[in-house]
Amino acid sequence: MDINATLLGQMITFGIFVLFTLKFVWPMMQNIMQERVKKIAEGLDASKKGHEKLKQAEEKSQAYITEAKEKYNNIMSNASKQSDKILEDARLGAISERNEIILAGRKQIEQELNKVKIDLQKDMAELIIAGAEKVLGKSINAKDHNNIINKFIKKL
Repeated sequence: MDINATLLGQMITFGIFVLFTLKFVWPMMQNIMQERVKKIAEGLDASKKGHEKLKQAEEKSQAYITEAKEKYNNIMSNASKQSDKILEDARLGAISERNEIILAGRKQIEQELNKVKIDLQKDMAELIIAGAEKVLGKSINAKDHNNIINKFIKKL
């Protein structure tokens, strides 16, 4: 192989090209690549933060759901207890009212029975006196008549 001026010129041109590239082009390319690496790293960090925030949001939402379920269960339990209490109070009130009505009815029946007994005793006493008057053939005065009736009523 012959080393001639063309080859020497090409080597010098190539050397100048390499020096020019190292001095001007290579630093710009390195800056661009570093910026690219930095952007990629920031993107990866943002992605990790996004995943962490998503995970936290899922945990929070799960906690809210759990809390809501607990509140729902408490509300339903309280509502059930209240409805049972209302039904029990209504049942007891109805029983109490029924007993009061029965008691009032019994008192009324007892009063009516006593009134009927007194009326019957008076009627019976009058019949007895009327029968005694017929047997005796004379009338008993009003004072004696009332005394006999009162004695008879007290005996009954």
